[in-house]
Amino acid sequence: MEHDIRQLLQDLQAEAIETLDNGAFHQWSQNEIDALHLALASERPLLVRGEPGTGKTQLARAAAAALRWYLHPVTVSPRFEASDLFHSFDAVRRLADAQAAAAAGGGIKDDAHYWLPGPFWRAFDWGGAQAYGQVSGQKAKAPPRPRGHVILIDEIDKADSDLPNSLLEVLGSREFPNPVTRSPIRPTHGLPLVVITTNEERELPAAFLRRCVVLTLEPEQYYPSFLVKRGRAHFGPQAGREEGDCLDDEILQIAASQLAEDRHNAYLAGVPLPGLAEYIDLLGALRRLAPGDPAKQIKWLGKLACYAFLKHGVVEGNDRLSQKLSQQATQKRLEGVQGEASAQ
Repeated sequence: MEHDIRQLLQDLQAEAIETLDNGAFHQWSQNEIDALHLALASERPLLVRGEPGTGKTQLARAAAAALRWYLHPVTVSPRFEASDLFHSFDAVRRLADAQAAAAAGGGIKDDAHYWLPGPFWRAFDWGGAQAYGQVSGQKAKAPPRPRGHVILIDEIDKADSDLPNSLLEVLGSREFPNPVTRSPIRPTHGLPLVVITTNEERELPAAFLRRCVVLTLEPEQYYPSFLVKRGRAHFGPQAGREEGDCLDDEILQIAASQLAEDRHNAYLAGVPLPGLAEYIDLLGALRRLAPGDPAKQIKWLGKLACYAFLKHGVVEGNDRLSQKLSQQATQKRLEGVQGEASAQ
């Protein structure tokens, strides 16, 4: 049974705010909505590019929430093996069961009991996957079949080329073998939406890129304005917060201006740039440290911004990346701002 693509995202609007299960918020942009439509309609993976902290991972979570589909998150590491996307073998549990059986003078279970379905197995054949990976002697009640599946493969650039190549093969053939029966596992209720993120640490194979829908996340406007817009989505009335739980626009703008300055200095020094993730972290801390008190929030901002935005130590020839000097300059500038406000 295939999904009716026309119905899946028909109510999704640009600028709408999606509340996620982890308490975060995502504000949709039109280019994200358009790219999702293309990925779903063309049945291709959506590769999301952009600097760290631009919301690539969050986009997958927001897509799962908007679609009301089950999310299978996978974070790639250098030790990650391509086969883990499909299945893995629990050798540790098998060894423990074998040792226990030897002590009791009994036999051990067949290897079929120790195969664990991976995200593609569960997304392709939810019901069939429930028969594998059960805890010894226990059979859990099968959860209801989800409406659909979103597979998030986070930071694929940390893996070697085997991973994208294995994905190409499975997404092309739309099947892979059951490791026990060797029979093909195929989608039983439509293909999953596959969202892949990269931080550009390693170049991806050209053949892989050609078979993906590619979305590059980048600010749509002047950077401080972009940050303030995202700040409102997380800490303004738009996020459904009560008035005393919101952050004033003044706080959002001061923090955005400081981040823009620190990004510029980081660029000149040739070190990774702070971005949206650091901005949201700082705002969240200000809200918790001085709830409903903008004056105290500004004081905390002057103290804390350097620890949120400057993370690469002192770079020779660029004192502006010094946390101590930055903190002093920020606090002095904020004192001037507060003095002008008092005079008015």
